[in-house]
Amino acid sequence: MDGRILDLIMKENDAWDDLITRQKKEIPDLENMLSSIFESKQNKDEETQASVSLLKTELHAQEDNMSEIKMELAKQQQVLAIEKNSISFPAHTLLNQNALRERIRTAKRQFLDIKGNYFNYLASAL
Repeated sequence: MDGRILDLIMKENDAWDDLITRQKKEIPDLENMLSSIFESKQNKDEETQASVSLLKTELHAQEDNMSEIKMELAKQQQVLAIEKNSISFPAHTLLNQNALRERIRTAKRQFLDIKGNYFNYLASAL
């Protein structure tokens, strides 16, 4: 396969990795903000505690998912670097790239949904 296509795929993966890294860095800040707001409240009812706990659980799950994706991206980059030097280009590499691309898009949407829910909850709870 053409080396230019592999270069483009590798650049795409680098861009995805940067995006995932930036989004992943936001998660501890969101969690800290949530903790500082609701831990200082005197009258925390069970519903508030459950909602805060659910938001934190969703943030942790998203962070774990992003870590897995980053590992998959690194593995895919290694495969692409090896295949860049070979004459043939296995079809399963393209299939793996497409599956990874879809998983990243899903994670990106989930992060935006979680972040939107997070801010909506804060706006309604304060």
